[in-house]
Amino acid sequence: MKLRIIAHAGCTDGYGSAFVVKKYGKYLIHAPITKDDLAHAEILPFYPGDVQTGNFAFTSGDIVVDLPRPKSDILFWCDHHATTKPESGEPLPQNNYWKITPSCTGYLLDLAFQNGLNATPELREFQKVMDTIDAAEYTPAEIKECYYSPSDFNNLTALQKIHAIGSMFNTRDRILNLEIFKTLLTARLGETPLSSPALWQLNPLMFYRAQLLSYQEWRENVDTYLVYDADAKCVVQDDRKTAMTRGVADRFYACIKFPQSSYNLSLKPIDPETMRLGLGSNIFHKERCKVDLGKLCRDVGKKFGTGAGGGHYYVGGGVIKTENGDAGIEYVLKKLKEGENK
Repeated sequence: MKLRIIAHAGCTDGYGSAFVVKKYGKYLIHAPITKDDLAHAEILPFYPGDVQTGNFAFTSGDIVVDLPRPKSDILFWCDHHATTKPESGEPLPQNNYWKITPSCTGYLLDLAFQNGLNATPELREFQKVMDTIDAAEYTPAEIKECYYSPSDFNNLTALQKIHAIGSMFNTRDRILNLEIFKTLLTARLGETPLSSPALWQLNPLMFYRAQLLSYQEWRENVDTYLVYDADAKCVVQDDRKTAMTRGVADRFYACIKFPQSSYNLSLKPIDPETMRLGLGSNIFHKERCKVDLGKLCRDVGKKFGTGAGGGHYYVGGGVIKTENGDAGIEYVLKKLKEGENK
């Protein structure tokens, strides 16, 4: 059977999910497929909006992970985002799984363990690290270890190693990111990405060093226009206010710079017609989050874009039309203020 693994592009959890289904698919997919089928499966990195807009023709051999569920029949689907929850009472077909979990990678591993995969120490460590990254369950010390310069590049922790791998497909070149994402999953896979020789021969530390320097450059640039809205308790990063976006975004910088915040909002141009709106909670004070950010982003995507948007309770994102940039920010801040006043 000709298989395609369709995973969340530009996302470490999307990569981890694709790794698990390609390596351990026999423990997940109840269908007559072989190890060779999985080994030769085509890798297609997709963004959630690619699925939500319905402009792609899915087939019966498609494996879709860490993404919204396609409307057409596919071979396998697994996701963990709150906004992709199947409608109440709707029975899921065979090989379809949904559950709110810290990461889709971790959820897939749990399903595989239930079906007989040996939960080795390395697999458990990989699962723990992926949960930490996708659910943003870092400690302040771990943020500094992963987003600022590590003390020893020759002795990285498992968490830092996965960050190093993620840095390979999170450059500022979208086409390069997609190509590297596919390449990493086409090479021979080890037990986990932590111990895949072919992967580490590609020298992810080179990318990681560059990414850390890019984080520093980005922080210095964003400081010139990052603002805090005290009424909404939200840090606002509007990239339209800079002549040039420098470096790679440090998604947790707002929590470090404005510890009193509850939320952080970013607006980033994608192309002349569209912008990406991101919304997150302060990861060190999630108890302050009184608004379901995934649902809010889904609403924003529908109201100000073409329907692409969603996420978790504590974090979400969506795509809006460029002409609706100001209105989108205003709407989000209004909803956050209403949440604070409940």
